Amino acid sequence: MVNNRAPGVFMERGPSRPTELGLLPSGIPVFLGMAQRGPTNDPVRVTSIEQFYSIFGKLPPEMDTFLAPSVDGFFLNGGRECYVMRIAHLFDQPTDDDRPNFRAAAPDRFDFAIKSSVRLRDGAKQNTLLVQAMSEGVWGNEIRVSVVARPSPVQTFLTVDGQPGDNSVMVKSTYGFARGTQIKLSDGVHEAYRVVAAVEGRLLYWNEREPLETTFASSAPTLVEPVHFDLIAETHSQREVFRDLNLARQSPRFAERIINGTSQLILVTDLNSDSPMPLAFPTEVAGQRLEGGADGLFTVRPEDFNGMDNGPGQRYGLLGIAEFEQTDLLCMPDLAWCVQRGLWTVRDMEVVQQQAVAICEERQDRFAILDIPPEYSPTAAMQWRRLFDTSYAALYYPFVKPTGSSRFVPPSGFVAGIYARCDREMGVYRAPANEAFQGVVDLQLMLQQGDLAMLNGEGVNCLQVLGQRGIRVWGARTASSEPQLLYINVRRTILAIGRALYRGLQWVIFEPNDQQLWHIIQRDVGFFLDGLWRQGYLKGESADQAYIVRCDDSVNNEESITLGQVAVDVWLAPFRPAEFIGVHVVQEVDSMAQEGGV
Repeated sequence: MVNNRAPGVFMERGPSRPTELGLLPSGIPVFLGMAQRGPTNDPVRVTSIEQFYSIFGKLPPEMDTFLAPSVDGFFLNGGRECYVMRIAHLFDQPTDDDRPNFRAAAPDRFDFAIKSSVRLRDGAKQNTLLVQAMSEGVWGNEIRVSVVARPSPVQTFLTVDGQPGDNSVMVKSTYGFARGTQIKLSDGVHEAYRVVAAVEGRLLYWNEREPLETTFASSAPTLVEPVHFDLIAETHSQREVFRDLNLARQSPRFAERIINGTSQLILVTDLNSDSPMPLAFPTEVAGQRLEGGADGLFTVRPEDFNGMDNGPGQRYGLLGIAEFEQTDLLCMPDLAWCVQRGLWTVRDMEVVQQQAVAICEERQDRFAILDIPPEYSPTAAMQWRRLFDTSYAALYYPFVKPTGSSRFVPPSGFVAGIYARCDREMGVYRAPANEAFQGVVDLQLMLQQGDLAMLNGEGVNCLQVLGQRGIRVWGARTASSEPQLLYINVRRTILAIGRALYRGLQWVIFEPNDQQLWHIIQRDVGFFLDGLWRQGYLKGESADQAYIVRCDDSVNNEESITLGQVAVDVWLAPFRPAEFIGVHVVQEVDSMAQEGGV
């Protein structure tokens, strides 16, 4: 603190301090699957099954996919939050230049997912406003829109003549007028329409590039009043009313600005009608239905799941979430639905799962929970497992029957809930196994001990009925052949620490690359890992046996410094679960009995 200052408040900047390292939230999956409605280009955060239904709707029972019961199973088994990305058939097969050919909405092509829409006409019979459903699907055909032209609730008069060239008028009262209000000046002979840019005292200003073209006399009298329209969107269960809209792009009350991003039902697009005011506004309609919507449900292809990334607003499928950092788990239960419905071959399912694994391996920040194709025998399940060799994924078998359901569904969503529960109650170092399912009443196949031994040895995690202990996860293996990465909790512990280091060391960027920086990094990373060791994440009787951190001149040489690189070597000793219990029963035989014989 500097002394000898006059009384007052003074700001002094203290030394900057790097962000403390810490584990990020885990057990948060992203689900990819088909739904009745909802966004198709961004994962949506969901915290309950009720919220899922409010965003993604409910498909009819004969069309219902595996997405909804899987998300429900996630929450029933301990999940708190997840993300959902809706998949639909949005684009053609890749063209010669490998770019998907996105199609415009075309009512005659129901094999693509299309948004319902209607074009509203203005007073000159020109298209002036396009109204579309928020997302693709037949659900949008139930939306009805109405346009209401309400009389203005306020009116005022000029108190000073408006002259040609003026960009403002003085009125009796500015009550009810604000920036963005579209106004009409009328003296009974002439009319003029402007958008208020500012209100100062009793003056209304508009854009200088739109001066008055004729005289408006205060003695006429000249009436000044707002002009606008209301738009109503409704279904059998929702109703949205948007008041005081106009079609002036510079106005805060511009229809696109008010509706888009606020409505849960519709999007609107100004079609830039060249009709003059007052004809440019949409004419009044009552209950005009949107039409032309299509689900693109039964034509979904592997390419739709693999997706693409063309930037904001144009991200779809797996490639659309490749850079999405909020999740650490990946589930795709509807791959099995596509196979079960005969829409895909099992080869198609494998292609998508391989793409998911490739993204997990490339990003090194997430883990895939994979399902085996429906109605596979234990031998077929074992053969499916052999298609993969990765520590970034695990396979579960067989399908499960949810409570109150008559069909079997993939287990991935339910298992993701168990992952989340174990992470929250203990940590990612706890293997997500020997945990009871909630919301499951039966398994599609009861496995014998021989089947369990065969599948577990191959890295297929089985589900088993254990009498009064219920239905449990009876395996904790990755799909890897590498002994060091054989177990799910080992890989996920490494992933969790890697995510924490990646996020927590962002402050290092552009710092001076010298020994002082290396010392700080080594100290902070060591302190972070020491805390994890003490919590039970790492094994070893001492810290030296649990982890090693090195960030010095042995791993940072002049060449790497010249390239602007800082290297940190970290070695970890994660826990491995106990899979088998060996019990030795020894009976001591009485020596007297032995001597006496039988």
